[in-house]
Amino acid sequence: MKKALLISLIISTSVSFAQIATTTIPNINTTVMDNTPLLFGITFDARTSMTGNANYGQIGYYNTDGTIIPAVGAVFNDFPMTTLRYPANAVSFGFDWKKSVGPVGSRQNQPATLLGALGGAQPLNFGFDEFMAMTAAKGVSGADIQIMVQIYDKTSIGLNATQTSMAITDPVGTNADWVEYCNAPNDGSNPGGGTDWAAQRAANGHPIPYGIKIWNIANEPWAAGEYGSSAASCNSFLAYVTSIIDAMLAIDPTLHITLPTTGNATNTTSWANALFNSTLVAQHKIYGVSQHYFITEKVSGGVIQTGVAAVQNNINALISYATTKGVKVLIGDYAHSIPTSPPTTHNDANENLAMQWQGANMEADFLIMISQKSNIDRVNFWAYGMPYGVWHPIRINSAGNYTLMPAADIYKKLVPAFLNKSLAVTTASPAASDGNVYAVRSGAFISTDASKLNFIAVNRDKLNTVPYLPTVPIGYTLSTARLITATSLQAESFSEDIVTADGTGNYAMPALSILILEYVNVPLSVKENISETNTMTLYPNPANDSVTLKSNTSKDLEIKIYNTLGQLVKTESLKENNPTMNVVSLKTGTYMVTIKSKELTINRTLLINR
Repeated sequence: MKKALLISLIISTSVSFAQIATTTIPNINTTVMDNTPLLFGITFDARTSMTGNANYGQIGYYNTDGTIIPAVGAVFNDFPMTTLRYPANAVSFGFDWKKSVGPVGSRQNQPATLLGALGGAQPLNFGFDEFMAMTAAKGVSGADIQIMVQIYDKTSIGLNATQTSMAITDPVGTNADWVEYCNAPNDGSNPGGGTDWAAQRAANGHPIPYGIKIWNIANEPWAAGEYGSSAASCNSFLAYVTSIIDAMLAIDPTLHITLPTTGNATNTTSWANALFNSTLVAQHKIYGVSQHYFITEKVSGGVIQTGVAAVQNNINALISYATTKGVKVLIGDYAHSIPTSPPTTHNDANENLAMQWQGANMEADFLIMISQKSNIDRVNFWAYGMPYGVWHPIRINSAGNYTLMPAADIYKKLVPAFLNKSLAVTTASPAASDGNVYAVRSGAFISTDASKLNFIAVNRDKLNTVPYLPTVPIGYTLSTARLITATSLQAESFSEDIVTADGTGNYAMPALSILILEYVNVPLSVKENISETNTMTLYPNPANDSVTLKSNTSKDLEIKIYNTLGQLVKTESLKENNPTMNVVSLKTGTYMVTIKSKELTINRTLLINR
């Protein structure tokens, strides 16, 4: 008996129902983002080797001598890093980069404002050079480091109390010197004059320039305690920082300068509108704008006030306006809610929800959403470095152990799953039980060489299981289907299980779950004995509602049709010549047809295309 071997078949179904969530890829060659790993940035807390007062103790992950805490190292070693923001955000005000480099034993104290109420003035022994060595060991290039610089000058007249507390000595010269320390070649060129900072870097053990491109000017100057969020306030801010920007660009004209933004850019009285229409943007001195988002999925007043769906509307408007101005969009920081004070116990009312499964689920929702946005340069989750803090990946859990909080642990799952590029997709989903317009958000991702294709879906519904059905392009076959779930909204950890689809190709997604479907590209082909290749054919192929078997035999035939899950979906026993089979019950997709007589068995590929 001659047998045929089916090398690869995959299902491709486009039937959807109101209660089913679906993902379709209209064109596998149409990408939205070409560097999805940059969605997984983190903001790094530079205070990580400092010691707090009696209420806090060790601030971060490094001992006072700059070495990593062993219990942290065990968790840290395989934590993914792709792009990092340093020295952080508001917590880093007062940071003096010049006091963070050089021999550890001779470093001067950082200003007392760096720790504030957490502790007193002390040296920073895990400083800037140590940070750069850590990121290099993680495979992060200098081009993917983001430096946030401070802007307020201690000698400025008219600073308010908040601005005064953030002020440093000579921000124009200090920031220009930092650019020289990072990027100037050690060849005596000394572009800033005065101290040769490239030579100083080399003396500190780093002769090769770091090549840091992205420089954030301030953190949230639009906040009420600083300038405020009006257009006039933005213009005042821009006037104040222009000299800083010009001094930095004079050292390295290739810098990517980013400015913070807030508000609706189409509103002429907003900060964002003034920023986009500024002289700095018109002069092409600004590479991008940085927006911050703090999200909660909690229902308030019958609606979700600041959930992912609401944030998406703001991001869409921001991207649209930024694109017309030729600047990129960066999400400088995002997190799940803003606790008013550090939590004292797990499930404390002030605990950040990123320390719970519901926060990790929100994060997956946000990341899939942002992967479908063009003109996004990179995204940072806040933050890394302080185990007792409210937004830190490695932290001390309720058992007193160092562990990854769920929002960080899900990074480890999603970074490889997002592959290299995001594909443009069409999606559908039922509404969620909490009134959100969707229960399931989904996306598709492809490797640079197109050998791998992943679908990722997140069910954000807290009550209901939702079926999920992807439309998989021909040529890709399922490798692994993984479902990530947790025991409760507040769980500190989650589990992962291998799952299978039901007979119709649907995957059941329980409440607050994440599904990762991994496919590999295997060329579609059927190998069989050449003498029997033309014995029987299927016509038309692709078929619609019926298909005819053209054969040179009238013998009894048993015909079985299988889907790509190996499930038998149709059986026919035929005797007449060139019989026609009704396939109206089969969904769009690819099937294997086994045609069997007493003498032989032949496999054929059948494509259904409605």
